[in-house]
Amino acid sequence: MKPLEPGDPPSLGEGRYRLVGRLGQGGMGVVYLGRSRSGRAVAIKVVRPELSTEPGFKRRFADEVAAARRVGGFHTAPVVDADPDGEPAWLVTAFVPGPTLQAVLARVGSLPLDTLTVLAAGLAEALDAIHRAGVIHRDLKPANIIVAEDGPRVIDFGIARALDGTSLTQTGLQIGTPGFLAPEQLTGSRDLTPAVDMFALGVVLTQAAGGAPFGDGPSAARHYKVVHEEPDLTAVPVELREAIGACLSKDPAARPTPAAFLGGLTVRHTDGASWLPEAATQLLPVPVPEPIPPSPVPPVPIPPVPVPVPVPIPESLSENGRDTSENAPDDVRLPGAAPAVVAEPRTERPPTVPGPGTQPSLTPAQVPPADAGKGRRRRAVLAAVLVASLAAAGLFVWQPWNHSTKNGSKGRASSPTGSAPTPAPFPAEPLLIRQDTAPGWPGTCHGVIARRDASAEKPVELIAGGAGTCDMLPQWSPDHRSFAFTRSTPEGTAVWIADADGSKARRITSIAGGRVSWSPDGSRLAVLRKKDGVQQLFVVDVADGAARRLTSGGSQVEDPAWSPDGKSIAVCLQTSAGNWQIHVVDPAVPDRAPRQVTRLPHAAQDPVWSPDGATLAYTAGTYGTGTQGDIRLVNADGSDDRELIAGSAHEMDPVWSPDGTWVAFVRGPYEQPTIWAVRADRTGERALTTGGAAEGHPAWR
Repeated sequence: MKPLEPGDPPSLGEGRYRLVGRLGQGGMGVVYLGRSRSGRAVAIKVVRPELSTEPGFKRRFADEVAAARRVGGFHTAPVVDADPDGEPAWLVTAFVPGPTLQAVLARVGSLPLDTLTVLAAGLAEALDAIHRAGVIHRDLKPANIIVAEDGPRVIDFGIARALDGTSLTQTGLQIGTPGFLAPEQLTGSRDLTPAVDMFALGVVLTQAAGGAPFGDGPSAARHYKVVHEEPDLTAVPVELREAIGACLSKDPAARPTPAAFLGGLTVRHTDGASWLPEAATQLLPVPVPEPIPPSPVPPVPIPPVPVPVPVPIPESLSENGRDTSENAPDDVRLPGAAPAVVAEPRTERPPTVPGPGTQPSLTPAQVPPADAGKGRRRRAVLAAVLVASLAAAGLFVWQPWNHSTKNGSKGRASSPTGSAPTPAPFPAEPLLIRQDTAPGWPGTCHGVIARRDASAEKPVELIAGGAGTCDMLPQWSPDHRSFAFTRSTPEGTAVWIADADGSKARRITSIAGGRVSWSPDGSRLAVLRKKDGVQQLFVVDVADGAARRLTSGGSQVEDPAWSPDGKSIAVCLQTSAGNWQIHVVDPAVPDRAPRQVTRLPHAAQDPVWSPDGATLAYTAGTYGTGTQGDIRLVNADGSDDRELIAGSAHEMDPVWSPDGTWVAFVRGPYEQPTIWAVRADRTGERALTTGGAAEGHPAWR
C-alpha cells in the first residue's frame, strides 16, 4: 500500500468511508484502502473524473454496479456500496487480506497439484456466481485474484463494460490484459460471452502450474499464437491437462461453463493443513494484536503555582540535562529535575493489504503487559503536572523536534547546537554482488550472484549458474524476499528471479541484456529489448511476462532505474556517438518525450534514485579517458550537479543504502573491480571487497 497523494479525497460517502492509502491504479481509476465508520476495512475504486463526462458512462456504470451487487458466493469480494452518480463515481467492495496470486507465483514459481485443484475449483465457483448474476469479468488474471487463507477470491469484476464506447476504448485501450484475452477479444469477430472468462481461467491455471500457454515473447507474437496456434500445456499436471485445454479452445462454444468445469474436476483437499505450499503460506498476513485500551483517567488537580522568582535561564542545558535548542528531543531536562516521561500515543493498527509481503507481527516481548497502561498513565499525569508548572513559571518553552535533516536526508542522529552532526553508521543491510570466480571479465564472464553481509569478511554465494552461464547485475525486490538478475547463456540473455536465499531460480523473459529495475510494488520490471535493431525500454509483468514498450526512435537506451514513487524511470539515452546522458521517462505516458537531466560534455550513465526520490547518483566519464569514471549526484530536476567521488581510478555503478546515507560503488579496472562505499556527505570512504577477489554490480536495496 502507498500513502495518499495530494488531491486524494480524505473520505467518501459523506464520511462513511475514510481513505487510508492507495492499493493500486489502473486505466479506470484508483483503488484505495478505506475504513468504514465501525473500522471495517474496505476496497474503494474511485473512477477517473473525466469518465463521468463520457456519454452513457454513468448509466452503464450504474447497470454494472447493480449487476455486481447480485454476485454472491464464497470466492468473490462482494460489492457493499456505490455511488454511480457521484463526482467522481465510486464503488466499495469488501477488503480481502492477502497477497495476489501474481505475488504468490512470483515467490513460489509454480503450485503443486493439490493447490492447483483447490485454486481451480475456487475460481470456477467465483466465475459461476459472477456469470449467474449476468456479469462478465473480462479481466481475470493473477493480479485480480487474492490468495486468502481459506481459498482464492476474485476481485475487480462487474464494471469493465461501463468503459465501452468511451474515449479510452475509442483511442485503442482494450478492456482486459494482454496474455489473458480470448481469440474473439483479439479479433473482434464475435460478441463477447462469459466464455472469455473461461479462456482467461485456462491461462491463469497454466501459469499457476509454471507454464506459459502461448509463450512469453512480445505481445504481437503471443496474440498470433492465441488466435492461430494450440497452447503449450507441458507444465500442466496430466490430471488437469484435459480440463484446462478445453478452457483454451479457440471456439467459445467448445469451452466448458464454470459448472461443467467443476463437474469434471477432482479437488484434492489436504486435511488439517493449509491449501497452500509453505512458501506461499508465509505471504499470508499475520494479524497484529490490538493494543490494550487504557481505562479512563480521573482528572488530577494541578496545584496552584506560586509567583515565580526570576531565574536566569542558561544558554544551554547540555551540562545538566538535554539541550533545549530547536533540534532537541522533547524529553527536555532542567537542572535538578527528574526526567519527564511522556506517554506514547496509541497508534492505529496498521492495515492488512494485498501485496508481495506480509504485515509485521509483534513478538511476545513487544506485547505490553496488562498493567502497562496504568504505569504509563501515571507517568503521563506527572509529566503534565511538571510541564504545566514549568510553563507557568516561564522556565519551559516546548518546541517540536524536527526529525529530518538538511536536504531531506534521514537516519542521522541529532546533535547539540554548535556540534558536528553524528556520522551516519554503516548500514547493516546486505549487498548483492556479482562475484567473479575466475579472471576474464568483461571479455569472458565467470560471474555468480553472491551476498555480502556487513558483518562478514567473505560473501555468500547464492546463484551459481554453471559452465557457460554468466550471472550478473542483481537487484533486490522491494520487499527483499527475492531478487532479479541477468543471465547470459549460449542460447541468449534473460532476466531471472530467485528467492532471497538463492533458491527457486526461475526465468521470467528474454531481454537484450543490461540491468533491470523493479517497480516499487514489485509487480513489474523495467528491462531492455531490441526493436528494429535499436535497444529500447520495455516494462515486463513479473507474473506472466507480458511486455509493453516505453521508448521508440533511433536512440539506444541503457541502465533503467525505476523511481521510488513509480512515476518515473531514469535511463541513459545515446545523444550522440559515444555520448550518453540521463533522461527520465514517464511510464504512464510513453509517447511523451523523455526529459533530459544531465548535460555533460562526456558520458553520464548508471543512474540510481535516492530512497526519497530527490537525487540521482550516476557515473560520469569514460573508461580510460581523463579521470576515467567519477560518481556524481544531481537533483531529479537536473539542478545542483555535484561531485561525490573523483580521482584517477575508474569508479562506476553507484547504489544507495536503504536509508540514503551511504553510496556503494565499484572502483578499479574492468578486469579487477572492487566494491567501495562512502557517505553521501563525502566522508567515511572505505573498501568493502577484501583480499584479491573481483566483485562488481552491487545492489543495496
